[in-house]
Amino acid sequence: MYKKILFTLILSLNFVSCVKDIPLPPNAQNINSVTNTEKCQFINSIYIETQPHTLIHYSKLNTYNFGGDSYKIISTNNKTVMGLNVLMVNLEIYKCK
Repeated sequence: MYKKILFTLILSLNFVSCVKDIPLPPNAQNINSVTNTEKCQFINSIYIETQPHTLIHYSKLNTYNFGGDSYKIISTNNKTVMGLNVLMVNLEIYKCK
């Protein structure tokens, strides 16, 4: 009985660990970070938590979801959660084009 439960637990953890990133829509490929926001319209300010290697991906995805075409990283902070490095990021989303 315990072997079946352990097998099921290990199998379910394996499926959870194989989840891929949400793909970017084709229009989101052109989203970039911006430093000068004088000619841009502010849309929203958001907070995300991500790993360092997926920061750009999720910044672009959130910018696309809010209808922006540019983002500005306001602040970042590192935190270790269960041995993984997690970035806590504040972004501002803009419409510049």
